[in-house]
Amino acid sequence: MQDHELFTKMDEILNYISVEIGERLTGSENNKKVEAYVENYFKNQGYDVELQQFDCLDFKTADAKLTFKDETIPVKPSYYTTGCSVTGEYVKIETVEELKRSDLTDKIAVLHGDLTKEQIMPKSFPFYNPEKHQEIVQILEEKNPAAIVTVVEKDGSIFEDGDFAIPSVYVSKNEGEVLLKNNGEIKLVINAAKEDSHGANVIARLNPKKRRKLVVTAHMDTKTGTPGALDNATGIAILLLLSHLIKPEDIDFCLELLLLNGEDYYSIPGQLAYMETYLQKTEDILLAINCDGVGLKKSSTAVFLTECDSAIEDLLNPIILNSTGMDFIAPWFQGDHMLFALKHIPTVAFTSSGIFQILDTIIHTGKDTVNLVDDEKVIKVVRVIEEIIKVFKK
Repeated sequence: MQDHELFTKMDEILNYISVEIGERLTGSENNKKVEAYVENYFKNQGYDVELQQFDCLDFKTADAKLTFKDETIPVKPSYYTTGCSVTGEYVKIETVEELKRSDLTDKIAVLHGDLTKEQIMPKSFPFYNPEKHQEIVQILEEKNPAAIVTVVEKDGSIFEDGDFAIPSVYVSKNEGEVLLKNNGEIKLVINAAKEDSHGANVIARLNPKKRRKLVVTAHMDTKTGTPGALDNATGIAILLLLSHLIKPEDIDFCLELLLLNGEDYYSIPGQLAYMETYLQKTEDILLAINCDGVGLKKSSTAVFLTECDSAIEDLLNPIILNSTGMDFIAPWFQGDHMLFALKHIPTVAFTSSGIFQILDTIIHTGKDTVNLVDDEKVIKVVRVIEEIIKVFKK
Protein backbone atom coordinates (compact mmCIF):
# COMPACT_ATOMS: atom_id res chain seq x y z
CA MET A 1 0.00 0.00 0.00
CA GLN A 2 1.35 3.42 -1.00
CA ASP A 3 1.86 6.21 1.54
CA HIS A 4 -0.78 8.42 -0.05
CA GLU A 5 -3.34 5.67 0.55
CA LEU A 6 -2.24 5.42 4.18
CA PHE A 7 -2.62 9.18 4.61
CA THR A 8 -6.19 9.02 3.31
CA LYS A 9 -7.11 6.12 5.55
CA MET A 10 -5.47 7.75 8.57
CA ASP A 11 -7.41 10.98 8.10
CA GLU A 12 -10.63 8.97 7.97
CA ILE A 13 -9.72 7.12 11.18
CA LEU A 14 -8.68 10.24 13.11
CA ASN A 15 -11.73 12.18 11.98
CA TYR A 16 -14.11 9.43 13.08
CA ILE A 17 -12.47 8.64 16.42
CA SER A 18 -11.36 12.09 17.59
CA VAL A 19 -13.82 14.42 15.84
CA GLU A 20 -17.09 12.50 15.36
CA ILE A 21 -16.81 10.44 18.56
CA GLY A 22 -14.37 12.50 20.65
CA GLU A 23 -14.33 11.81 24.38
CA ARG A 24 -14.44 8.05 24.96
CA LEU A 25 -14.28 7.14 28.62
CA THR A 26 -14.03 3.44 29.40
CA GLY A 27 -17.55 2.05 29.86
CA SER A 28 -19.26 4.91 28.04
CA GLU A 29 -21.37 4.68 24.90
CA ASN A 30 -18.70 6.53 22.92
CA ASN A 31 -16.09 4.05 24.08
CA LYS A 32 -18.27 1.18 22.89
CA LYS A 33 -18.60 2.85 19.49
CA VAL A 34 -14.81 2.77 19.17
CA GLU A 35 -14.76 -0.89 20.24
CA ALA A 36 -17.23 -1.77 17.50
CA TYR A 37 -15.44 0.33 14.89
CA VAL A 38 -12.00 -1.20 15.44
CA GLU A 39 -13.42 -4.72 15.76
CA ASN A 40 -15.05 -4.45 12.33
CA TYR A 41 -11.99 -2.76 10.86
CA PHE A 42 -9.69 -5.61 11.86
CA LYS A 43 -12.18 -8.25 10.72
CA ASN A 44 -12.39 -6.60 7.32
CA GLN A 45 -8.62 -7.08 6.99
CA GLY A 46 -8.92 -10.80 7.72
CA TYR A 47 -7.78 -10.78 11.36
CA ASP A 48 -9.24 -12.99 14.06
CA VAL A 49 -10.70 -10.65 16.68
CA GLU A 50 -11.31 -11.27 20.36
CA LEU A 51 -13.30 -8.89 22.55
CA GLN A 52 -11.92 -9.37 26.05
CA GLN A 53 -14.69 -7.98 28.22
CA PHE A 54 -14.50 -6.68 31.78
CA ASP A 55 -16.83 -4.94 34.22
CA CYS A 56 -16.45 -1.24 34.95
CA LEU A 57 -18.46 1.85 35.85
CA ASP A 58 -19.72 4.50 33.47
CA PHE A 59 -19.32 7.82 35.25
CA LYS A 60 -21.67 10.59 34.23
CA THR A 61 -20.44 13.82 35.81
CA ALA A 62 -22.34 16.92 34.74
CA ASP A 63 -21.29 19.99 36.71
CA ALA A 64 -20.66 21.51 40.12
CA LYS A 65 -21.47 24.77 41.88
CA LEU A 66 -19.82 26.25 44.97
CA THR A 67 -21.39 29.24 46.75
CA PHE A 68 -19.64 31.38 49.39
CA LYS A 69 -21.32 34.48 50.87
CA ASP A 70 -23.84 34.51 48.02
CA GLU A 71 -21.04 34.51 45.44
CA THR A 72 -20.44 31.62 43.05
CA ILE A 73 -16.88 30.34 42.81
CA PRO A 74 -16.19 28.37 39.60
CA VAL A 75 -15.25 24.77 40.40
CA LYS A 76 -15.01 21.53 38.45
CA PRO A 77 -16.02 18.05 39.63
CA SER A 78 -13.14 15.70 40.37
CA TYR A 79 -12.95 12.81 37.92
CA TYR A 80 -15.13 9.89 39.09
CA THR A 81 -16.56 11.84 42.04
CA THR A 82 -19.88 11.05 43.64
CA GLY A 83 -22.62 13.67 43.67
CA CYS A 84 -23.69 15.76 46.65
CA SER A 85 -25.59 18.79 47.91
CA VAL A 86 -24.04 19.93 51.18
CA THR A 87 -23.74 23.10 53.23
CA GLY A 88 -21.26 23.42 56.03
CA GLU A 89 -18.35 25.19 57.65
CA TYR A 90 -15.12 24.74 55.74
CA VAL A 91 -11.72 23.90 57.17
CA LYS A 92 -8.50 24.96 55.40
CA ILE A 93 -5.82 22.28 55.44
CA GLU A 94 -2.34 22.63 53.92
CA THR A 95 -0.28 19.70 55.22
CA VAL A 96 -0.65 16.09 56.32
CA GLU A 97 0.01 17.13 59.93
CA GLU A 98 -2.79 19.69 59.79
CA LEU A 99 -5.03 17.03 58.27
CA LYS A 100 -4.30 14.68 61.15
CA ARG A 101 -5.29 17.36 63.70
CA SER A 102 -8.44 18.54 61.92
CA ASP A 103 -11.99 17.85 63.02
CA LEU A 104 -13.89 17.35 59.78
CA THR A 105 -17.18 15.94 61.06
CA ASP A 106 -20.00 17.48 58.99
CA LYS A 107 -17.50 19.97 57.54
CA ILE A 108 -16.06 20.62 54.10
CA ALA A 109 -12.30 20.17 53.78
CA VAL A 110 -10.51 22.79 51.65
CA LEU A 111 -7.17 21.24 50.74
CA HIS A 112 -4.32 23.36 49.37
CA GLY A 113 -0.55 23.77 49.44
CA ASP A 114 1.41 20.60 50.00
CA LEU A 115 -1.72 18.44 49.83
CA THR A 116 -2.56 19.47 46.27
CA LYS A 117 0.86 19.63 44.62
CA GLU A 118 0.22 16.44 42.68
CA GLN A 119 -2.56 14.03 41.79
CA ILE A 120 -3.37 11.52 44.53
CA MET A 121 -3.06 8.07 43.02
CA PRO A 122 -6.19 5.86 43.04
CA LYS A 123 -6.36 3.33 45.86
CA SER A 124 -6.51 0.34 43.53
CA PHE A 125 -3.79 1.45 41.10
CA PRO A 126 -1.34 -1.45 41.19
CA PHE A 127 1.88 -0.02 39.73
CA TYR A 128 2.51 3.23 41.60
CA ASN A 129 0.98 4.33 44.88
CA PRO A 130 3.26 6.34 47.20
CA GLU A 131 2.86 5.90 50.94
CA LYS A 132 2.12 9.61 51.33
CA HIS A 133 -0.84 9.31 48.95
CA GLN A 134 -2.14 6.27 50.80
CA GLU A 135 -1.83 8.12 54.09
CA ILE A 136 -3.77 11.14 52.84
CA VAL A 137 -6.59 8.97 51.51
CA GLN A 138 -6.73 6.90 54.70
CA ILE A 139 -6.95 9.97 56.94
CA LEU A 140 -9.64 11.56 54.79
CA GLU A 141 -11.72 8.39 54.80
CA GLU A 142 -11.38 8.10 58.57
CA LYS A 143 -12.37 11.72 59.17
CA ASN A 144 -15.06 11.55 56.47
CA PRO A 145 -15.76 15.22 55.67
CA ALA A 146 -19.02 16.08 53.97
CA ALA A 147 -17.06 17.05 50.84
CA ILE A 148 -13.63 18.15 49.67
CA VAL A 149 -12.53 21.24 47.73
CA THR A 150 -8.99 21.13 46.33
CA VAL A 151 -7.25 24.41 45.43
CA VAL A 152 -4.86 23.63 42.58
CA GLU A 153 -1.99 25.34 40.78
CA LYS A 154 -2.75 23.52 37.52
CA ASP A 155 -6.10 22.86 35.91
CA GLY A 156 -6.44 19.21 36.89
CA SER A 157 -8.25 16.93 39.28
CA ILE A 158 -6.32 15.93 42.41
CA PHE A 159 -8.61 12.97 43.08
CA GLU A 160 -9.28 10.57 40.22
CA ASP A 161 -10.61 7.49 41.96
CA GLY A 162 -13.97 5.79 41.54
CA ASP A 163 -13.38 3.89 44.79
CA PHE A 164 -13.01 7.12 46.79
CA ALA A 165 -16.49 7.90 48.08
CA ILE A 166 -16.07 11.46 49.39
CA PRO A 167 -17.48 14.04 46.93
CA SER A 168 -14.83 16.45 45.67
CA VAL A 169 -14.17 19.33 43.29
CA TYR A 170 -11.15 21.33 42.23
CA VAL A 171 -10.71 25.09 41.82
CA SER A 172 -7.87 27.22 40.51
CA LYS A 173 -5.63 28.92 43.03
CA ASN A 174 -6.70 32.30 41.71
CA GLU A 175 -10.43 31.57 42.14
CA GLY A 176 -9.91 29.66 45.39
CA GLU A 177 -7.92 32.44 47.05
CA VAL A 178 -11.10 33.92 48.49
CA LEU A 179 -11.67 30.73 50.48
CA LEU A 180 -8.10 30.68 51.77
CA LYS A 181 -8.33 34.30 52.98
CA ASN A 182 -11.67 33.88 54.74
CA ASN A 183 -13.70 31.52 56.91
CA GLY A 184 -17.34 30.53 57.09
CA GLU A 185 -19.87 28.28 55.39
CA ILE A 186 -19.99 27.15 51.80
CA LYS A 187 -22.59 25.30 49.79
CA LEU A 188 -21.41 22.71 47.33
CA VAL A 189 -23.58 20.94 44.76
CA ILE A 190 -22.12 18.25 42.48
CA ASN A 191 -24.30 16.69 39.82
CA ALA A 192 -22.78 13.29 39.14
CA ALA A 193 -23.86 9.70 38.71
CA LYS A 194 -22.36 6.32 37.87
CA GLU A 195 -23.83 3.18 36.34
CA ASP A 196 -22.68 -0.41 36.05
CA SER A 197 -21.18 -0.95 32.63
CA HIS A 198 -18.60 -2.98 30.78
CA GLY A 199 -15.72 -2.43 28.42
CA ALA A 200 -13.51 -4.59 26.26
CA ASN A 201 -9.99 -4.88 24.98
CA VAL A 202 -9.99 -5.49 21.23
CA ILE A 203 -7.36 -8.09 20.32
CA ALA A 204 -6.77 -8.72 16.61
CA ARG A 205 -4.55 -11.66 15.61
CA LEU A 206 -2.90 -12.69 12.37
CA ASN A 207 -1.68 -16.31 12.32
CA PRO A 208 -3.48 -16.90 15.63
CA LYS A 209 -2.44 -20.56 15.91
CA LYS A 210 1.26 -19.76 15.99
CA ARG A 211 2.81 -20.20 19.45
CA ARG A 212 5.19 -17.25 19.36
CA LYS A 213 3.80 -13.75 18.99
CA LEU A 214 4.77 -10.12 18.51
CA VAL A 215 2.43 -7.61 20.17
CA VAL A 216 1.73 -4.05 19.03
CA THR A 217 -0.44 -2.09 21.41
CA ALA A 218 -2.16 1.25 21.97
CA HIS A 219 -4.93 2.37 24.29
CA MET A 220 -8.26 3.55 22.92
CA ASP A 221 -9.89 5.36 25.86
CA THR A 222 -9.59 9.00 26.97
CA LYS A 223 -9.97 11.06 30.08
CA THR A 224 -12.98 13.31 30.64
CA GLY A 225 -13.40 16.31 28.39
CA THR A 226 -10.85 15.57 25.67
CA PRO A 227 -11.20 14.40 22.06
CA GLY A 228 -7.89 12.58 22.54
CA ALA A 229 -6.26 13.05 19.14
CA LEU A 230 -2.68 12.57 20.28
CA ASP A 231 -3.81 10.60 23.32
CA ASN A 232 -4.47 8.27 21.68
CA ALA A 233 -6.35 8.34 18.38
CA THR A 234 -3.02 8.33 16.55
CA GLY A 235 -2.08 5.12 18.37
CA ILE A 236 -5.35 3.52 17.30
CA ALA A 237 -4.73 4.64 13.72
CA ILE A 238 -1.25 3.10 13.70
CA LEU A 239 -2.62 -0.33 14.61
CA LEU A 240 -5.48 -0.13 12.12
CA LEU A 241 -3.10 0.88 9.32
CA LEU A 242 -0.72 -1.94 10.19
CA SER A 243 -3.59 -4.37 9.61
CA HIS A 244 -3.44 -3.39 5.91
CA LEU A 245 0.30 -3.90 5.65
CA ILE A 246 1.08 -7.24 7.29
CA LYS A 247 -0.05 -10.44 5.60
CA PRO A 248 0.14 -14.01 6.96
CA GLU A 249 2.98 -14.92 4.59
CA ASP A 250 5.05 -11.96 5.84
CA ILE A 251 5.61 -13.52 9.26
CA ASP A 252 6.15 -16.92 10.88
CA PHE A 253 4.60 -15.96 14.21
CA CYS A 254 1.32 -14.55 15.48
CA LEU A 255 0.95 -10.80 15.13
CA GLU A 256 -1.27 -9.41 17.87
CA LEU A 257 -2.66 -5.91 17.42
CA LEU A 258 -3.88 -5.07 20.90
CA LEU A 259 -6.12 -2.11 21.64
CA LEU A 260 -6.27 -1.81 25.41
CA ASN A 261 -9.17 -0.13 27.14
CA GLY A 262 -8.58 1.70 30.40
CA GLU A 263 -5.18 3.39 30.39
CA ASP A 264 -6.89 6.65 31.34
CA TYR A 265 -9.38 4.96 33.71
CA TYR A 266 -8.57 5.04 37.40
CA SER A 267 -8.29 1.26 37.91
CA ILE A 268 -6.91 0.25 34.46
CA PRO A 269 -9.41 -2.64 34.12
CA GLY A 270 -8.51 -3.59 30.55
CA GLN A 271 -4.82 -3.71 31.31
CA LEU A 272 -5.37 -5.88 34.37
CA ALA A 273 -7.65 -8.23 32.43
CA TYR A 274 -5.01 -8.67 29.72
CA MET A 275 -2.22 -9.23 32.25
CA GLU A 276 -4.21 -11.84 34.13
CA THR A 277 -5.06 -13.79 30.99
CA TYR A 278 -2.08 -13.34 28.68
CA LEU A 279 0.95 -12.23 30.68
CA GLN A 280 1.25 -15.11 33.13
CA LYS A 281 3.54 -16.96 30.72
CA THR A 282 5.66 -14.61 28.69
CA GLU A 283 8.42 -16.66 27.12
CA ASP A 284 6.61 -16.83 23.76
CA ILE A 285 6.33 -13.04 23.34
CA LEU A 286 9.08 -11.99 20.95
CA LEU A 287 8.60 -8.25 21.33
CA ALA A 288 6.03 -5.69 22.52
CA ILE A 289 5.63 -2.30 20.83
CA ASN A 290 3.51 0.48 22.38
CA CYS A 291 2.24 3.61 20.63
CA ASP A 292 0.96 6.52 22.74
CA GLY A 293 1.12 10.22 21.96
CA VAL A 294 2.67 9.81 18.51
CA GLY A 295 2.61 12.57 15.89
CA LEU A 296 2.90 15.90 17.72
CA LYS A 297 3.69 18.72 15.30
CA LYS A 298 7.10 20.40 15.65
CA SER A 299 8.33 17.49 17.76
CA SER A 300 10.56 14.56 16.97
CA THR A 301 9.31 11.03 17.49
CA ALA A 302 10.73 9.65 20.74
CA VAL A 303 11.66 5.99 21.07
CA PHE A 304 13.05 3.88 23.84
CA LEU A 305 13.96 0.24 24.13
CA THR A 306 13.92 -1.71 27.37
CA GLU A 307 14.51 -5.35 28.30
CA CYS A 308 16.03 -5.88 24.84
CA ASP A 309 19.16 -8.00 24.54
CA SER A 310 22.02 -7.02 22.23
CA ALA A 311 20.68 -9.15 19.37
CA ILE A 312 17.32 -7.37 19.38
CA GLU A 313 18.98 -3.97 19.76
CA ASP A 314 21.23 -4.74 16.79
CA LEU A 315 18.12 -5.64 14.80
CA LEU A 316 16.05 -2.60 15.77
CA ASN A 317 18.53 0.25 16.07
CA PRO A 318 19.36 0.54 12.35
CA ILE A 319 15.67 0.58 11.42
CA ILE A 320 14.90 3.36 13.87
CA LEU A 321 18.05 5.39 13.20
CA ASN A 322 17.51 5.24 9.44
CA SER A 323 14.14 6.95 9.84
CA THR A 324 14.59 10.72 10.01
CA GLY A 325 12.98 12.58 12.89
CA MET A 326 13.30 9.79 15.45
CA ASP A 327 15.34 10.13 18.63
CA PHE A 328 16.16 7.65 21.36
CA ILE A 329 15.32 8.98 24.81
CA ALA A 330 15.60 7.79 28.40
CA PRO A 331 12.88 5.39 29.56
CA TRP A 332 9.63 6.80 30.89
CA PHE A 333 7.32 4.77 33.02
CA GLN A 334 3.81 6.04 32.26
CA GLY A 335 2.09 3.91 29.68
CA ASP A 336 0.99 0.47 28.62
CA HIS A 337 4.50 -0.54 27.59
CA MET A 338 5.19 -1.06 31.29
CA LEU A 339 2.80 -4.05 31.35
CA PHE A 340 5.36 -5.86 29.24
CA ALA A 341 8.57 -4.30 30.55
CA LEU A 342 7.70 -5.28 34.13
CA LYS A 343 7.50 -8.88 32.89
CA HIS A 344 10.97 -8.52 31.31
CA ILE A 345 9.57 -8.78 27.79
CA PRO A 346 11.60 -6.93 25.13
CA THR A 347 9.72 -3.68 24.68
CA VAL A 348 9.76 -0.67 22.37
CA ALA A 349 7.76 2.49 23.07
CA PHE A 350 6.94 5.27 20.59
CA THR A 351 5.72 8.73 21.59
CA SER A 352 6.54 12.39 20.79
CA SER A 353 9.50 14.02 22.50
CA GLY A 354 7.48 17.18 23.17
CA ILE A 355 4.55 15.34 24.71
CA PHE A 356 5.94 15.55 28.23
CA GLN A 357 5.94 19.36 28.17
CA ILE A 358 2.23 19.57 27.33
CA LEU A 359 0.79 16.85 29.58
CA ASP A 360 -0.86 19.39 31.88
CA THR A 361 -1.79 22.02 29.30
CA ILE A 362 -2.86 20.13 26.16
CA ILE A 363 -3.02 16.37 26.68
CA HIS A 364 -6.06 15.31 28.75
CA THR A 365 -7.80 18.59 27.83
CA GLY A 366 -10.17 19.78 25.14
CA LYS A 367 -7.16 21.18 23.25
CA ASP A 368 -5.91 17.73 22.21
CA THR A 369 -7.36 17.97 18.70
CA VAL A 370 -6.40 16.66 15.26
CA ASN A 371 -4.90 20.07 14.44
CA LEU A 372 -1.91 19.07 16.60
CA VAL A 373 -1.22 15.93 14.59
CA ASP A 374 1.53 15.74 11.99
CA ASP A 375 0.27 13.01 9.66
CA GLU A 376 3.70 12.38 8.18
CA LYS A 377 5.21 11.58 11.59
CA VAL A 378 2.45 9.04 12.26
CA ILE A 379 2.94 7.33 8.91
CA LYS A 380 6.70 7.13 9.54
CA VAL A 381 6.01 5.24 12.76
CA VAL A 382 3.67 2.91 10.87
CA ARG A 383 6.41 2.17 8.33
CA VAL A 384 9.07 1.62 11.01
CA ILE A 385 6.87 -0.82 12.89
CA GLU A 386 5.99 -2.57 9.64
CA GLU A 387 9.71 -3.07 8.97
CA ILE A 388 10.35 -4.28 12.52
CA ILE A 389 7.58 -6.85 12.25
CA LYS A 390 8.79 -8.17 8.92
CA VAL A 391 12.46 -8.28 9.91
CA PHE A 392 11.62 -10.49 12.88
CA LYS A 393 10.77 -13.27 10.43
CA LYS A 394 14.38 -13.23 9.31
